[in-house]
Amino acid sequence: MTSINQYCPRSGKPVQSDSLTQYRGVTVGFCNRGCRDDFAANIEQRPSDRQYFDVLIKEQDIAADALPQDVTS
Repeated sequence: MTSINQYCPRSGKPVQSDSLTQYRGVTVGFCNRGCRDDFAANIEQRPSDRQYFDVLIKEQDIAADALPQDVTS
């Protein structure tokens, strides 16, 4: 499983593979399991984390829309 972010929204440290969770149907990551568990249990109370991930999700959607269509038939 790969997260949409490379760096923790709280510390700026690299995301750890044991610190991933789901948000809005995508995998997001944190630098440690404590931050991951706190976010997962309190998503509505973590607007800064949500905003960070929402921006990345929006950028990913824009990037996907900008890709050329598959023209193979």
